[in-house]
Amino acid sequence: MDKKSVTILLQSGDLDKALCAFIFANGYASLGIDVKMWFMIWGYNCLKRRRSLFSLLGRKTDPVREGAYRVLETDNILQPMIELLNRGGVHHLPLSRLNLMGLGPFLFDKMLKKKSIMGLEELIRSADELGVAFKMCQICFDAMGISVDDLIVPNVEVKGVAEYAKDTMEAHVNLFI
Repeated sequence: MDKKSVTILLQSGDLDKALCAFIFANGYASLGIDVKMWFMIWGYNCLKRRRSLFSLLGRKTDPVREGAYRVLETDNILQPMIELLNRGGVHHLPLSRLNLMGLGPFLFDKMLKKKSIMGLEELIRSADELGVAFKMCQICFDAMGISVDDLIVPNVEVKGVAEYAKDTMEAHVNLFI
């Protein structure tokens, strides 16, 4: 019998939805099930390293490294502008409801800690240690101008939609969050 597998696509950049995706990923992985997590559109925000505004302005991309994932010749001024507005980061994600101008995630994090429930950063680290495969959509990577150096998980693969389709067709469970 084939080893069971799961794909989880995180499209949302909301804290509560990212927590849900990583709770599922850790649960399945702890059972020895092969888990592949895909990140599209704003979903990659939970894997981004938060940078200061000043570091974003002077950032240079390595054409050899970045050229494998992005078409650097088509990069434009809109990408750094989006990056300035959407800096992301595991500790800076909004809640989908009751965000309360940024106070909601702080209160939610306090509630999780009081109940000894892992926060998002711990869940990401745990998923990585359990062998969850992190994959990012190549089109999103290129369109948003994401740099591999901006990610907190070092082993993220950048793949196209055909690879995602293949993963979902081979999986026993597919979750879209």
